[in-house]
Amino acid sequence: MLQILKKDGVKGYEKILNDLGLGDDVMISEAVDGEKVKGFGIYKITPECIFIYMISDGGDLMLADGILRSILFLAALKGIEKAEFLCGSDTYPKRLGMIKDGAVLEPISEVFGGCEDCKTNK
Repeated sequence: MLQILKKDGVKGYEKILNDLGLGDDVMISEAVDGEKVKGFGIYKITPECIFIYMISDGGDLMLADGILRSILFLAALKGIEKAEFLCGSDTYPKRLGMIKDGAVLEPISEVFGGCEDCKTNK
């Protein structure tokens, strides 16, 4: 069964982080099927914004959608309503219809149909 889980630490991702010019102050969520990692997302959550640096999905757009939504949901649960995508100009959020222009999604809760609980957990 496929699960998307927040990874504890960055072990195993050091080369990717180095290639992206990132340190170990980021977070990683993995899409795991059994013990096999099918995809992942690299991001950083600040009090005002979530910065998404990379989504890796092995060519599966629906997997990318699941990874991205799970990461955005983590931010929304903290009351954060702004996401900035630093993963290229034709990013997954554009392909998935989350944003039209630019690289910012605001408010995040619109992706979840106006998640009322997300707004109250700030």
